[in-house]
Amino acid sequence: MGRGRAKAGRIASDAAERLFAAGQLLRRVPTTPEGRAVFRTDQQVNDQPYRERWAHDKVACSTHGVNCTGSCSWQVYVKDGLITWETQATDYPSTGPDRPDYEPRGCPRGASFSWYTYSPTRVRYPLARASS
Repeated sequence: MGRGRAKAGRIASDAAERLFAAGQLLRRVPTTPEGRAVFRTDQQVNDQPYRERWAHDKVACSTHGVNCTGSCSWQVYVKDGLITWETQATDYPSTGPDRPDYEPRGCPRGASFSWYTYSPTRVRYPLARASS
């Protein structure tokens, strides 16, 4: 019974490869080398604003330090010295090959305070107490 399934799997795999190769011959538009994306040449699409929105110069690790422990890790994407967007980092130690990795531990509080970096109400310098 096991040999029959293995043989059927090989036949199905071979048929899928042949169909994929035939599809490559029939396709009239350029594709990526692995065949996952098709480049349309018959349409004029301006995707430059989208690409500029998600472009970045560097990625840095950070945390949101607004009255929290700072135990959550975030990847911050920086463009021209300004934070453009951020994602929760999954850089925690592995639990082993037989268990799934931890989910990102970024808290909702830190995610909601990401605007605070450029807020006009943020205290940027130590304040001197005025004598009374």
